[in-house]
Amino acid sequence: MDLAWRRAEPIAEDLVESLEVWRETKRNRKGGIDANVFCAGLYVTEHLGRHYPLSRSDYLAESQVKGAGGPQAQRILRQHGEERPFLKEGGRTSRMTKEIAVELVNLIDGHARSGDLRILSALELGQVARTLQAWFVDQIKVEYFGKQRLKAEFVPANPIKLVVAAVLRAAQERGGNTAGAVAQHLVGAKLALRFPALTISNESYTTADIQTARPGDFLVGDTAIHVTMSPGPSLFERRCKANRAAGYRSRVLVPEAKLAAALQLSELAQVGDYVAVQAVEDFVGTNVEEMAEFRDQSIRSGLRKLLETYNKRTAEVETDPSLLIELPENL
Repeated sequence: MDLAWRRAEPIAEDLVESLEVWRETKRNRKGGIDANVFCAGLYVTEHLGRHYPLSRSDYLAESQVKGAGGPQAQRILRQHGEERPFLKEGGRTSRMTKEIAVELVNLIDGHARSGDLRILSALELGQVARTLQAWFVDQIKVEYFGKQRLKAEFVPANPIKLVVAAVLRAAQERGGNTAGAVAQHLVGAKLALRFPALTISNESYTTADIQTARPGDFLVGDTAIHVTMSPGPSLFERRCKANRAAGYRSRVLVPEAKLAAALQLSELAQVGDYVAVQAVEDFVGTNVEEMAEFRDQSIRSGLRKLLETYNKRTAEVETDPSLLIELPENL
């Protein structure tokens, strides 16, 4: 371990522990935290990296935190590997940013480790500041980006499959299992609209088929529907063959980019003659247009109904609000 970090690490860890307690005092009644709270943290830690203790003139201008603004916030985020667009003003126009900055500096000054901070070398102080700043970046990822609804542009002249594709791309950019969950719930919403007289199952994405004895993610009539973002051999070798043995038809839905690979896997498993493989984008998008009888205004209202149904079904079984989709303003 780097000698400078040996002294800086325990100080940084103790300060982060206090910040985690402090963070919980900033939640509103709905459990959220204003993004300006974290903007203040980005700027204070930036100033802290230069010297300590901080006088008010070191980090405050007449009406705001020194250096506050969208470009500065974005630059700091990029330094920590976060490229997604953040607040345009970066908290510069909010009085809260200045108030929180003062509160943060007071927290550090009143901390049991403040005396240790004073005797650190410039290198050590910089390492502590960067660790604290990384913590604030992580909070932005969880409390801001992680709770933003997925967005997709709706262009009336374009096929609905492009809207579905845009939603899936936005979900993939979030990482983790987001795209898989979104794909599954989009298919569920489409089925619920297409077959209103049927009860379409609605399970959380993490509910394994085996736990509920389901032949697939959905069962409509005698067809087991499997939704996956990453088709693999076992899906065809085991699940689809098991479906056939149990008397079910199989339909596999994958992203359009994985369609060719999925078709090849079905052929290798020798199930190509009885397993339908289709792109999720087509399965969902084309059906919206069909139900709208391919009329522009009906397609618009049909897409809105699809997204509203998706949000309703998803909110019923998922605890993560970032899985919800923001309705395009022009719908």
